Amino acid sequence: MKKETFDSIIKKNLVEEYGKDQFGYKIIEKNTERNYENYYTEAAFNDFLETMASPKYKKYYESYAEGKGSELKRQKGRYGEMPPKMASVASSSRFCYLALRNGTDALGFKGSVKFEKECAINGITGIAPQLDAFIPEKDIYVEAKCHEIFDSHKAKLKIKYWDLFYRENNEFGFDAKNKKSEEYFEIPLSCFGIKKDYIRFDIKQFLCHLIGIASQKGANNSKSLMYLFFKPQTDNEEQQKELDAVFNGLAEEIKVIFESEPVRKFTEKNNIKLCAIAEYAKTMCALSTENIIALV
Repeated sequence: MKKETFDSIIKKNLVEEYGKDQFGYKIIEKNTERNYENYYTEAAFNDFLETMASPKYKKYYESYAEGKGSELKRQKGRYGEMPPKMASVASSSRFCYLALRNGTDALGFKGSVKFEKECAINGITGIAPQLDAFIPEKDIYVEAKCHEIFDSHKAKLKIKYWDLFYRENNEFGFDAKNKKSEEYFEIPLSCFGIKKDYIRFDIKQFLCHLIGIASQKGANNSKSLMYLFFKPQTDNEEQQKELDAVFNGLAEEIKVIFESEPVRKFTEKNNIKLCAIAEYAKTMCALSTENIIALV
């Protein structure tokens, strides 16, 4: 299955629920009109923002408005302006917001949610890792994913992270190595038990998130990193089989990585628990005990 097919399944379900006139974000530049079909219309997105800015969700609106992800504003693309990221039918930030904005009861406890959580890494300059949400009552950091699983990922990092992996007595247990002069370095996926060149799981981001979480205050407290994926339901049996195969493969990748020696050493050292779940529903909605499925 390709990303475009995945997005079309999500949009088809949304059209059935809300009508096709809610979709197609139009941007006019230099007398040229571009229509982004897999985005909500500008009017529909503005209605979404109006609800988010209402008293019930206002603090979440402010988090996204002030966040470094620029989720609510039009973006600069290669060919001109692009719609806001959160206007996409497959937006992971939109998914996270809709899943958790009404609380965490589905996870088995009552907790508050903070969206757009920055996790600065000790000794590393530049933009810090940004997680989609944080539940302070349980020290749970949440990373949400939607169609990103159809991209190809490997563990390629900027050289500024080198010492965190290859200095003497590093917390991943890798043998010490002299720093390279290149701008980037790559950790072979085989170090994490993966026998492929690329994977669906964003392992580079995962490693940065782990280090960022370990850098947060309260180092002796148990923390958790929870991955939250969106798995759409479809009435098309063939597409449902393909989706099941995609998520089974993704779950296997995550399990192998979570249980790999470097990750296990780091998480045990820093008292970080890992889990991965998915919301299995027709459309993105509040997380519930009925739509949660465990991946790892």
